[in-house]
Amino acid sequence: MPVMADSLAQLISLREQRMPLEERAELLCGVLVGMAEQVCASVADWSQPRPLLPLAAVSAWVAAGEFVLANFGDLGEAAWDYAVRHLRVQLAAGYAMFTADVA
Repeated sequence: MPVMADSLAQLISLREQRMPLEERAELLCGVLVGMAEQVCASVADWSQPRPLLPLAAVSAWVAAGEFVLANFGDLGEAAWDYAVRHLRVQLAAGYAMFTADVA
């Protein structure tokens, strides 16, 4: 998934760039939330409470989490927790919307 690969590259460049902490936090959260949105966009079948996801999307998501947790300290933990919660909410909402349309 090219979009996910681009997001991983953005995470790597964030680690290497010098910038104020607030700006780094905002950009880090933005990239991770964008990746969560891409994971949701990759769902092929919303009929299950735990939607089926392509391996490439899951692999990129896991790689992002490992990288952020290993390289951004407390900021990375907070950003990752926020992004994971966002992903959970979006997946639950997608399933709820699917079941509402089907019912």
